Amino acid sequence: MSTTNVANLLAYDCWHLLEGAYLARVAWQGADGIRLVPVNYDVADGAVWFRIDRDSALAREARDQSVVVEIDDVDDESGTAWSVVVVGKVEMFDAADAPDTLGELRVWADGPHTTYVRIEPVELTGRRLWKP
Repeated sequence: MSTTNVANLLAYDCWHLLEGAYLARVAWQGADGIRLVPVNYDVADGAVWFRIDRDSALAREARDQSVVVEIDDVDDESGTAWSVVVVGKVEMFDAADAPDTLGELRVWADGPHTTYVRIEPVELTGRRLWKP
């Protein structure tokens, strides 16, 4: 039986990992149960930011609600992985009100993603895993 080592991460380490990744999963309690969508994201001003379509389920159902954002990465070659979870409330902004440091925050999905979403963490946790 193989074992895996696990270490909890400090907030500083979580932010450092978030700055190097670009794909997250956002989960919230929707009208029909728990919803989950992938988003491209960036970090700015102590928050996680992403762009969405203002007519999306996330925009309709999660405005001013708490969501969970999960970001992770696995390196099969080295046998290491990490996961960071951000819990916070959805705040929506027009592009003109988003920080300039976000620039053209890329979005893989097609469609008009004109609404910026900010998640300021009320909870930020992370773990690093590795095989001995």
